[in-house]
Amino acid sequence: MLTKKTLMLNGQKISYLDEGLQSDPPVLLIHGVPESSMLWKHLIPEIASLGYRTIAPDLPGFGQSDRFPYTSSWENYLRFIDDLMEALAIEKVHLVVHDWGGLIGLRWACDHPEKVESLIISDSSLVPGYKWHPLARKWQTPGVGEEVMKSMAANKEQWMTNMKDEIPSVEEAILEDFYSVFLTEETRNVVLELYRSANRQLIEPYQELCKIKNPVTILWGEEDPYISPEYAYQTREQQFPHATIHVIPKTGHFIHIEAPQQVIPLVKEHYQSVLHVKKTV
Repeated sequence: MLTKKTLMLNGQKISYLDEGLQSDPPVLLIHGVPESSMLWKHLIPEIASLGYRTIAPDLPGFGQSDRFPYTSSWENYLRFIDDLMEALAIEKVHLVVHDWGGLIGLRWACDHPEKVESLIISDSSLVPGYKWHPLARKWQTPGVGEEVMKSMAANKEQWMTNMKDEIPSVEEAILEDFYSVFLTEETRNVVLELYRSANRQLIEPYQELCKIKNPVTILWGEEDPYISPEYAYQTREQQFPHATIHVIPKTGHFIHIEAPQQVIPLVKEHYQSVLHVKKTV
């Protein structure tokens, strides 16, 4: 059973999962919106069993982590990754990202390519020409986004039903953890602030991801309603030409909790290939 730990970081409580030996190579898993570290519930024990320390934070404002006492902007989440790694005495990581966790984690990787041992990217992309999905565009629109968030918060039962329709096999405890971001106006604003913080200055460095030559695996849900699998192939073509792509049949956006039995072998394959590369270098 996974148990969240807590640490104080810049005066705020941060909740996180941390499995494996501290001496093991670290894997940092970064979730998206509206998620928490529990997105990785099924993957963490499997990765740890291969001899890796697996660390998955609740990003500030999500799960049980306090929100920033300032704007929940893209830039501040990038600094959070640096601060978290420093607090945990981590220098390099194997990075696993999903959804907005990809926009944060991969943008961080643009600034620190030397700290990225390998990458697993799932259902997350920001290639040239990327178009935000309809819900994202609503969240980005002042006034409209606030009303959408209020509506979601006002009817938790309906939100739960919708998520169970989208992820039939999901455990209710995971959804409860995800729902934490809707509980208060302050946490709801975390989502709006994050989506509204996207700007060209942050997007342009994504062109430099091709400098990362370490192993990259791209995992995607075949029927993702938010980010089409076409972006998996565009990501490989424009950013990681050496990447391996796996599209999981008949799955949506939340593949790690929708089809863990299909995702886990691919994740294990990735880390076994990383070990092979290290042995042959």
